Amino acid sequence: MSKRRDKGLKLLAEGKVLQVKEGEFVVKSEKGDKEYRVVWNRDRWTCECPDFKKGVKCKHIYASMYYLAVRDVKNAATTLKEERTCKNCGRDDEVIKKGIRYNKSGPVQMYYCKRCGKKFSARTGFGGMKKRAEAIVAALDLYFRGLSLRQVAQHLKASYNVEVCHKTVHNWIKRYVKLVNEFVKSVNLDSSARWHVDDSVIKVKGDHIRIWTLLDSETRFILAIHISKSRGAEEALKLLKKGLEVSKKPEEIVSDGLKSYEKAISQKFSGVIHIQSSLREGLNNRAERFFKELKRRVKVMDGFKTRKGAETFVEGYRIYYNFIKKHSSLNDRTPAQSAALSEDCSWLELILRASKR
Repeated sequence: MSKRRDKGLKLLAEGKVLQVKEGEFVVKSEKGDKEYRVVWNRDRWTCECPDFKKGVKCKHIYASMYYLAVRDVKNAATTLKEERTCKNCGRDDEVIKKGIRYNKSGPVQMYYCKRCGKKFSARTGFGGMKKRAEAIVAALDLYFRGLSLRQVAQHLKASYNVEVCHKTVHNWIKRYVKLVNEFVKSVNLDSSARWHVDDSVIKVKGDHIRIWTLLDSETRFILAIHISKSRGAEEALKLLKKGLEVSKKPEEIVSDGLKSYEKAISQKFSGVIHIQSSLREGLNNRAERFFKELKRRVKVMDGFKTRKGAETFVEGYRIYYNFIKKHSSLNDRTPAQSAALSEDCSWLELILRASKR
């Protein structure tokens, strides 16, 4: 995420964006009392600030764009309907509310079916709590776009009047990333003829762990992620095997010069052409770009306290990268759209799909 995008998110989180009317906003400056008028007109953004006059997309425009994105999420979440159909008999004509169960992530509405005597929870993925649903979906979206847990909590208080601590936000993220990840792991992709593999390190409690990534060349879709302590051939092989669980064997695999890839490919991928690319050649830029974005996001968080926390974040970021984030190199489409796996997607839609599996 660029610095201007990051600052735009912070302006939104601090409640400095006011919509005057459709397509027109007033955004307060980062420091001081100055205000700038931002307008969307004739398919283009304009702003009164000095940066925009220099020909760059400013943080005030990004703040307005994120405001609209969050508004759309909120509008979608408010239309949620509680799924009151009994899981046992499939009927809803004898179903009544039967108390509330409290989880770490918040209250969940419970129901009772008089017909078969079974108790069950609401099936929206949010326990039927519409206001909480708005907050949860906004929290997921803003967190993976670049806000810290505390900044997300501040935004929820300012925009939704939902007062939660950063630990609650973290619990939401863990719960819903796990839910959605179980759903997206079942997606199979008819990948292109070329895969890209790469690895990098992140800090966990001062130590380093290695993240391995496997990416489809044409769609930029992240096929698999693997986390390990070592950098040996057995770990590279685990990554490649995960790729085969969701896609067919490629004709080519592009990697850097790490010998582990060469050994792993020769063991299980006979007949596949192995292309080793140096940094100078730039053939593996697609995988390297993913890590560049991931590490920029991790830098905001100053590492992780536990390996489990790192795994949750990486899996969540993979979901965001594949299904939510639009890529300019894909004509402003997501990798999932490019792979014909889904239309324009959101966290809300993914949660609803996952909860109905």
